[in-house]
Amino acid sequence: MSSSQPTLTPAERIRELSAINADVPALLSSAANAVNALTDRPINAASTDSDDMVDAESDNSPAAHKEAFTKNTTAYFTHIQSIMARLRRQAYALEEAGIIAAEAPTLSSTGAAPETAGLARRGPQGQPQRQPAEDGDRVTNGGLGGLDVGLLNSRGNSVGLDKEAELIAEAKQMVADMLKEGQRSA
Repeated sequence: MSSSQPTLTPAERIRELSAINADVPALLSSAANAVNALTDRPINAASTDSDDMVDAESDNSPAAHKEAFTKNTTAYFTHIQSIMARLRRQAYALEEAGIIAAEAPTLSSTGAAPETAGLARRGPQGQPQRQPAEDGDRVTNGGLGGLDVGLLNSRGNSVGLDKEAELIAEAKQMVADMLKEGQRSA
């Protein structure tokens, strides 16, 4: 923040976050109403957010659905842009206060980057910020890097194969029992 802008107190920051939180239901409502406009269900008057609609309950035409969809998607994107801008301002304030890091955490063998790394970069208050020594040092995927746990799990099919073998053995036993019963009765 520049010195010409007033510094917000923590209470004001919390009130701003509360206002952002209060806008989330409107965002979700406009998304739900836009999806509803894509169905054959009647459009309710609350989903259009306009007073100039002629009895939205009775007008279930494709044009009314298209208008409701357009209005609700516009409202959705307006809400999301507003929320994202305000959240971004909150994040910048946290960065300036030194509460969160401006960059993604990095890994290094010693835990600290060399002092010469990233001296050309300046943070919000003009302090030098360090950069990771290499692009490969960034923490990604929660520290797992390129390891895809889902891929590993999908390749471990021993449970399925074991159950299949068990079911085949049971089926063979049932067929053998049926053949024995057939031989006894014959």
